[in-house]
Amino acid sequence: AAMPIEEVAKDPQALKMGGRLFATNCSVCHGSDAKGAYGFPNLTDADWRWGGEPQTIKTTIMGGRHAVMPAWGEVILDQGV
Repeated sequence: AAMPIEEVAKDPQALKMGGRLFATNCSVCHGSDAKGAYGFPNLTDADWRWGGEPQTIKTTIMGGRHAVMPAWGEVILDQGV
């Protein structure tokens, strides 16, 4: 079973893994500070195109969105998450 997001946020190992995954897979488009780059959204504000709830964010990461946001599901699962 998946760990609730509230527990993940308090788990130092999970935070370390999340930071590593972000640096490897997300920072190219969203920036190392997650504030976005030209044409790519800022992930630090409250303006989320498809919603900022944990389940919606998971859906976006795992399945991608249209032709812009790639699906990372298989990549992340291959990295042991």
